[in-house]
Amino acid sequence: MKIFQILPRRMKFSKGRASSVELCVAEWVAGSRFRGETTVFAEAGDDPLIDVDIHRWHPARKLVSWQTALEIRRQVAQRGCDLIIVQQHIATAARIAAFNPGTPVILSTHNYVEGRAEGFGAPVRDRLVQHRLRGLSGITLISEATRSEFTENWPGVKIPRAVVSNGFDFGQWQPRQERDKLVLVVGRVTEEKGLLEAASGIGTFLADHPDWRACFVLSEPEKNPSYFQAIKDALAARASQVDLLAGIPYAQVRNLSERCAIAVVPSKWNEPFGRTALEAHAGGAALVSSGSGGLREISGDCALYLDAVSGPAIDLALRALAQDDEQRRDLAASGAARVRRLFQMSGIDAAEDTPSICERLDRFCERVVASFGVPNATAETLRA
Repeated sequence: MKIFQILPRRMKFSKGRASSVELCVAEWVAGSRFRGETTVFAEAGDDPLIDVDIHRWHPARKLVSWQTALEIRRQVAQRGCDLIIVQQHIATAARIAAFNPGTPVILSTHNYVEGRAEGFGAPVRDRLVQHRLRGLSGITLISEATRSEFTENWPGVKIPRAVVSNGFDFGQWQPRQERDKLVLVVGRVTEEKGLLEAASGIGTFLADHPDWRACFVLSEPEKNPSYFQAIKDALAARASQVDLLAGIPYAQVRNLSERCAIAVVPSKWNEPFGRTALEAHAGGAALVSSGSGGLREISGDCALYLDAVSGPAIDLALRALAQDDEQRRDLAASGAARVRRLFQMSGIDAAEDTPSICERLDRFCERVVASFGVPNATAETLRA
């Protein structure tokens, strides 16, 4: 099956500063049965994430989605294509579908799909979004949480859908048996991630546990300097026990997950998925989680959930795990086993009850292509 994978503009599918969307696409394509027949469309760049056919285009300054749709139509005519997968952008996916009526188009989402609007002009905007979604041949959602919200917000959209989440090749992960007395927090520097509450709770915990340390791996601190400063201020009294890291390579983040005793994911908003929780389990850490949004889908009963995202609640959870070696080991072992069963990126036999994430995506693509043009092919008939 010939597949076009269309990345959003400004994404270069390169190893330097790759976004989470680009990493997901690289992992999905790398583990797909159709890797050798897939072309990734991305802006001009070098050192690609994986060895795959790449079509590079130059940055567009205006009418970006229209230019993308026109170029894809030209490429479909020249190369031939059985399926087009568009990452994240509804308008671009809808225009590509309109310009290529003979080829099915799937929208691949990594967040909650925009809900119904409020205020002046909302009915017009809602009709436009619904029209665009109905013109697609399918949609993939990153979690059951995002699929449920999509179904609730857009009951009139009956296109096929499937949950295709993040995952890992767990053969690359090497959790240590002996863990450092280290608390790890990884996140983007924004209020919704609960990092200031984590800093407050961890600071209090460390004051009474001088043999423990903490590490904050922060992304995009420059976009919210006042919040970043507040985090630093909350940890200032325990500076000798805390490392604040920004912009470090992913391999270093993975190493920290593989050796820390406890990881904290204190998100205050409904996470669409929660890759940091998956990384914590993959690395063999015991996880303290807010459980918001898709986080409970990842952890199940294999995390210690916070009653509230607050400094005192985080401090209390850390004290409980620090004092109970058995609970800490049990959470670490059960979490590692759970994610290896549910979030294996590739390599699981298709006959298994729990196919790999790449196999789930491949099967959904096959169903969409097989049903393209068939009347009444809906989410119910193609549920994956």
